[in-house]
Amino acid sequence: MGIDWTEPLYLLLLLPATGLLVHWWRTQQRVVGWKRYIIVGIRALFFLLLILALAGTHLLFPVRSEIVVFVVDRSASMKEDARVVPFLQEALKGKAPQDQYGIVSVGRQAVVEQPISGQAELTPLGALVQPHATNLAEGIRLAAGMIPSQARGKIVLISDGLQTHGDALVEAKLAQERGIIVDALPLQQPEGDEAVLASLQVPDRLFLGEEFPIKVTVEGTAATRGTLILYEGNEKISEQAVQIEKGQNRFVFQGKSDREGFHRYRVELKADKDTIRVNNQAYAFTQVNGTPKVLVLEGHPGAAGNLVRALEAGEIAVDVLNPSLLPKELDDYKQYAGIVLADLQATQVSDRDMERMRAAVRDLGLGLVMTGGPDSFGMGGWFKTPIEEALPVYMDLRGKEELPSLGLVLVIDKSGSMSSGMGGPNKMELAKEAAIRATEMLNDQDELAVVGFDSFPFLVVEPQSVKNLDDIQSHIGSIYADGGTDIFPSLQMAYENIKLMKTQRKHVILLTDGRSGRQDDYGGLLGQMKEEKITVSTVAVGNDADTLLLEEIARMGSGRYYMANDPGSIPKIFSKETALASRTFIVEKPQIPQRFGGGDWSYLRGDLPPIHAYMATTAKVTTEKVLVSADKDPYLARWQYGLGRAVAWTSDLEGKWSPLWATWGNNGRLWNQIISWTFPQVGQGGWETDTELDGMKGRISVTLPPGLSIPQQMEAIVLNQELNREIIPLKPVAPGKLQGEFAAGEPGTYMIQVVEKQGERIVANETAGLSISYSPEYGLRQNGESFLRQLAAAGGGQLISEPSGAFGGGLPGKWEEQQIGDLLLMLAAILWPLDIAARRVQLSSALVQRWRERWFTRRSAPAVSEARSRVLGELQAKKGVGPDLKKEMSGEVAPGRKYAFSGKAEPRQNAVPGEVAPRRNNAAPESAVPVKEKQVSPPPQAQPKPKTDGPKAGSPKAEPSHSAANVQAFNRLLKAKKKKR
Repeated sequence: MGIDWTEPLYLLLLLPATGLLVHWWRTQQRVVGWKRYIIVGIRALFFLLLILALAGTHLLFPVRSEIVVFVVDRSASMKEDARVVPFLQEALKGKAPQDQYGIVSVGRQAVVEQPISGQAELTPLGALVQPHATNLAEGIRLAAGMIPSQARGKIVLISDGLQTHGDALVEAKLAQERGIIVDALPLQQPEGDEAVLASLQVPDRLFLGEEFPIKVTVEGTAATRGTLILYEGNEKISEQAVQIEKGQNRFVFQGKSDREGFHRYRVELKADKDTIRVNNQAYAFTQVNGTPKVLVLEGHPGAAGNLVRALEAGEIAVDVLNPSLLPKELDDYKQYAGIVLADLQATQVSDRDMERMRAAVRDLGLGLVMTGGPDSFGMGGWFKTPIEEALPVYMDLRGKEELPSLGLVLVIDKSGSMSSGMGGPNKMELAKEAAIRATEMLNDQDELAVVGFDSFPFLVVEPQSVKNLDDIQSHIGSIYADGGTDIFPSLQMAYENIKLMKTQRKHVILLTDGRSGRQDDYGGLLGQMKEEKITVSTVAVGNDADTLLLEEIARMGSGRYYMANDPGSIPKIFSKETALASRTFIVEKPQIPQRFGGGDWSYLRGDLPPIHAYMATTAKVTTEKVLVSADKDPYLARWQYGLGRAVAWTSDLEGKWSPLWATWGNNGRLWNQIISWTFPQVGQGGWETDTELDGMKGRISVTLPPGLSIPQQMEAIVLNQELNREIIPLKPVAPGKLQGEFAAGEPGTYMIQVVEKQGERIVANETAGLSISYSPEYGLRQNGESFLRQLAAAGGGQLISEPSGAFGGGLPGKWEEQQIGDLLLMLAAILWPLDIAARRVQLSSALVQRWRERWFTRRSAPAVSEARSRVLGELQAKKGVGPDLKKEMSGEVAPGRKYAFSGKAEPRQNAVPGEVAPRRNNAAPESAVPVKEKQVSPPPQAQPKPKTDGPKAGSPKAEPSHSAANVQAFNRLLKAKKKKR
């Protein structure tokens, strides 16, 4: 055992503490005698305990046990190696009783298989890990975190040495710095017959009609035959039979760029001898310059007919697509220069498609235009969507006064079935998100109530103004799914609460995914609601809902019925219904628009025709309002969003809301200007961009033409499969060359936009791509033993091959700490009142004298007993002693009785307890000296003895007192002896 301090400098306080005690001893005159020693002792101990506590005193005990955490690689490259479990079982047999172990499994992430335990039985390895990647670094980090800092710990890594994520060497060094050793067990996997598509290369930029080579690299572990199939997009364009030799093989296809835009090529390999099929495809990208093309999405047929004809007349290519046919890959949007949404509802577009369109505008530089109509903007449910973020206007009305007030009751099914997600998001969570989104569209004068129901209804939010949104949204967020489904009582509760609202318009939205009985009087209830001008809309979530009942409720409630097969559409439906219920978004007020900006759109300079109706929106802060209404609402607005541009036209294109605009002579020319303004305005850079995969990182290289100086600022915007965005600064690495790296550990397509900036202005850009077809887990086998040897060296360990090496000692010594600071403080606190008592309490001399007599009596009792026995023996030898006295002397009877001696003398009756006859100088022994009889009375008990500070100078030394019984017997014996003489 040892002792240590966390703050040893505090021990220096012992010096001033000692000085204080010495000073007190020298200067304190009022306290004398034994009290002085007691006080200084208490204070010395108090200071010592307090200073030791401040210094963080703790005891150290050597740690004898070991903790070993096994990190097991269970990625695809390990192929569930059958050697792992037997190794673990044998290793545990060598564990000492006090040793403990844990198990961590590693794939794409690390999970705990077995917490730290001392049990001998091995837990089966069954934790779910993503096998398509290996993150050994996370496994080591998790294992190190499981080992307490004071324990003697070791990590044993069981792997083939292939890591695809993280840096295991760094984590091993960090573990070693904590005193944790990292050993490794290499388990190399057998190499079978394998053919791998290593790469596909095409030129980054092409001209229309240009012929170019498409280069394919194949790597094999054995000679075999195979077939290469080439695709452009999803269309097969070529195929050739190939002979694959062991090692690296190169093959070439010939291509021709017959279409403009951004193109993706894919090649597949079918080999006779092959083990893994996942690694048999590769991708590449190229850009073919040509005529720009616009993607048009119509909410209903003909919604953008006038625009399409105007663009085609201006020689701009147009693709009119149904929203269900939107591209499902981000790189497919690169073939377009812009996107137009014509009177389109948000429910017609999935959230994922919206996110891709937003990324195409912000990061790839495409243009975006939304046009009005009864199903667009706020009425179309675009509130709080990625498209609203990209547009220059908000979908809700902000800062508006004197708007009709709305009373809204949301009736939400919270039965147990709402907890499922139909293979996607949780329906209950989406319903709560929809309710919260609806609250954000309301104004201060509006009122809201929320009813939740299962088998019984209950009021989640009482009818109230929406001024306290945080409290309302908190109550909505507390709803959880449980119970059955009963619709009618919830509608009754909604009616009872909404009829109390003092608003101009009243609306109920009912959402459910279940079925309910029809025996209730829905017609009577909805008839009462209709008489009071309360409308009801219904939302059926999934095919299990009672769609017939919900349709009937919506019809009788003069509302709308929605079928939400995709739970993700629920928030859009609620925001659309809220907008429709308020009826404040469509403004029907014929007027001539006022020009506010857009000086570069020359066709707006003359007289403009009137607009009869438009969709009310709120312009964003940095928006340029080109045309506005008399109420300063935007008719036409534009702004820059990331690399792209966006325009909002709040009237329609068909002419129903603006018939004179549809027939206006400059309408087509104006729309060509508007759409062309949204196209990427910066030119392509005069540089060459290359991308490549280097391990788990993607590398972007930009080579400048000879003589061109290095740009002041150049960066690359990288978007992965999940549309996660990363901005990579490109830095010079050689004359005329810049590079940057990004994480590319996940298979998929990475879109890369390289931009040159001057300040905040983009002066040039270029698009590139990098495709990772498969994880390195499925590549050709590499010998990972050398990497594991480096890792073990970094962790202060070694490669092991036998289970006995797992628990083998040799770990650095560790000490277990036992903090005693609190104990020391407690003892110091106890001493403080003792110090006060020692200074304040005064003890009388009589009390002290009695204590001293008792103390000395106890110490002298053995000597008195010996002297008594000696004297008694002498008396017995000279005179016969009666048996009673003999018994009293030996302690068998009580003193104070008369005893018979062999002579005529009788025992002395009035002997004083504790009195002993003094012996004269040079006198004979007491047995031979006659003693004068003297009657001595005991001193009065109430009379205190005079206070003395000790024996006076010159006085004889006081004899120690005997016990009362012994002395009394002794005096009687002397008296009897005298009478005899």
